[in-house]
Amino acid sequence: MPHALEEQKTTVLSDVLSLAKERLPAAQVKETSFFIQEYFKQVDNDDLADFALADLYGAALSHLSFARHFSTGAPKLKVYNPRLAEHGWESSHTIIEIVNDDMPFLVDSITMEVNRQGYTQHLTIHPLFSTKRDKEGNLLALAVPSNDGPLESFIHVAVDRQTDPDKLKELGDGILAVLADVRAAVQDWRPVRERMQEIVEGLAVPPPY
Repeated sequence: MPHALEEQKTTVLSDVLSLAKERLPAAQVKETSFFIQEYFKQVDNDDLADFALADLYGAALSHLSFARHFSTGAPKLKVYNPRLAEHGWESSHTIIEIVNDDMPFLVDSITMEVNRQGYTQHLTIHPLFSTKRDKEGNLLALAVPSNDGPLESFIHVAVDRQTDPDKLKELGDGILAVLADVRAAVQDWRPVRERMQEIVEGLAVPPPY
């Protein structure tokens, strides 16, 4: 059964890649095909089955387009309800797209904030990419995670559909706040650890008489 499910997933992704080849200029196919495969690599087949092929393609392309420009040091976030005419794909859920410097606790922190605001989280997609960008933050290249470039988290979260603009803003503001807390904690962790080590080493030295 696991083998059959894996074959089913391979077939679905193959169809999405074929759609990319049909719709994109030849120069964009290689990068986009790589992105689509990595984007959905960890997604269960059952979750993929909930999408139409065009919406799988559209969701991936939307996130890739959103990530074309990103400046390290602060998250980039979009909370929206995809509409075919405007976004090229559609969903019955509200979608959260994030591009952020990779660091611990991102998904857990986002999940807690989504739950705190009373939403059910229906799907999370969280691929990591090593990226190369120019000085303005424009994306030049994507690769599998490695030590050759900055590591970035691409996070897609589907939650209960929300149409109230004020509630959508509240959801986005809450996520930005917890991402700022995560960044502060991660940045402070090493200096705090180093200071604690200095104190421990100091305690090991007998005081002068």
